[in-house]
Amino acid sequence: MESSGALSGKRIVITRAPGQSEDLRAELSRGAGAHVIELPCVEFREIEETTDLDGAIRGLGDFAWLLFTSQNAARFFSRRARALGVDPAQLADPRPRVAAIGPATAEAARAEGFSVDFVPDAGTGRSFAGNLRGCVRSVAGMEVKNPVMGFVRAVAGVKVLVPRSDLALRDRGAADWTEVLRHAGAEVTAVATYRTCMPESLAGPQLDRMRREKIDCFIFASPSAFHNFAKSVGPDDLRRFALSSAFAAIGPTTASAIRGAGIRCAIESPEPNAKSLIEAMVKHFRNPSRRATHKGAKHA
Repeated sequence: MESSGALSGKRIVITRAPGQSEDLRAELSRGAGAHVIELPCVEFREIEETTDLDGAIRGLGDFAWLLFTSQNAARFFSRRARALGVDPAQLADPRPRVAAIGPATAEAARAEGFSVDFVPDAGTGRSFAGNLRGCVRSVAGMEVKNPVMGFVRAVAGVKVLVPRSDLALRDRGAADWTEVLRHAGAEVTAVATYRTCMPESLAGPQLDRMRREKIDCFIFASPSAFHNFAKSVGPDDLRRFALSSAFAAIGPTTASAIRGAGIRCAIESPEPNAKSLIEAMVKHFRNPSRRATHKGAKHA
């Protein structure tokens, strides 16, 4: 990686859920030389009321497409399916075709036994939803060569199942998906598959230590992680953190959540992967005199 050692000595806080930050931690510490601190600001749990999810799993053959928008959706959906005696690796026909947003989600779905039929090129749900909108307007009567346009034609008039977090539709990126698919003519069923929660340990001694010590950057990978962090530290400390540290967002949806709270998002990763994030961080820290507010950002 070109950024090898470029973040040496920087104290970076990762706010991802436990067990979901190993790759990013390795790239930051071994690859870029940063000192990494983990402060999980979100955790994922099984939903308590499974009636709708169970019905969707038992009726899986009624859906033409199964769309996973996150790794957690693939994992929790598969876990519940197996609890009901449905093995993703041995689905009988008719089985739905499977689409996954991004290579990491596709990998998670395959690890659970699904055969993945379609993975869009776009790196985020929001950007691909934007591509879908354009395709919806132009696909009618055309020979389909672009794979995204092919997916739009494939979902028109059919049933699509979208497993999601219980909070997903509060985030604009997830809402884009269901809106655009419905606009494309699909009959979309979005079903809560797992819960996004605040860890009980968040308001603990580690957070108190961060109030006393210098932190160079906080990394947020979801709006939920940022909102939980903001709730735990309170508005005054949130502004102090944002003034003394750089807030980094993995993807535009998270960046919008930070700015929506009136906080500057100093670093935005254009793609939801470690390489893209670290490149954006290196660029930020290499140009301390040009750390202008990103377009649309607000100062605290």
